[in-house]
Amino acid sequence: MFINPKTIRTIEQNMNWIITALIFFLIGIFAAIFVSGNEEFFLTELTESQHEFLQEMADMIFSGSPLKGISLLFVNNLLASLRAMLFGIFLGLPPLMGLFTNGALLGTLVVELGRESIPAFTFISVGILPHGIFELPAFLISASFGLKTGFHLLFPFPQKKRIESLKIVWREFFTVFPLIIFLLLIASVIEVVLTPLLVQKLILLSG
Repeated sequence: MFINPKTIRTIEQNMNWIITALIFFLIGIFAAIFVSGNEEFFLTELTESQHEFLQEMADMIFSGSPLKGISLLFVNNLLASLRAMLFGIFLGLPPLMGLFTNGALLGTLVVELGRESIPAFTFISVGILPHGIFELPAFLISASFGLKTGFHLLFPFPQKKRIESLKIVWREFFTVFPLIIFLLLIASVIEVVLTPLLVQKLILLSG
């Protein structure tokens, strides 16, 4: 099973880190909305390059068969989640920036939808929420362990050396890793198979 008592217990024990990850994600959203149109904002160029990368990924994902698209999206998201955790060894800065940047991307999308007079809540509910309710928790869990890794490399567990603290955090992460895989797989299927149909229906209804 992907959710077993040990997985649930590990999630509960690290809920403060997951909430911290969510806070950084939300800060990114509100920062992007607040500084909308400011070309000097340090994330403007980064979010633009991310938009280009996401567009290229979308072209690859939706240009072939659904199975190919699901596989590409799943592998990409799985690698992103692993990077968010493993790169925590760099004092937790990469996962922190990843949370902030991904939040900023969503905030930027909200702003762009507003400029196009598209109801942001409606579009997000149809185009993002169905797969996001699985994908976002997986990313937040991964990033939270990345933040925890960086923290305990600076401040080891009581009576533990840094390498021992690192092993403890990574052992916890790989306890919940099957759940992350499951969430990302479900998210990939929904995003490739269901989301395009929902968006298309929304467009037809709006037209």
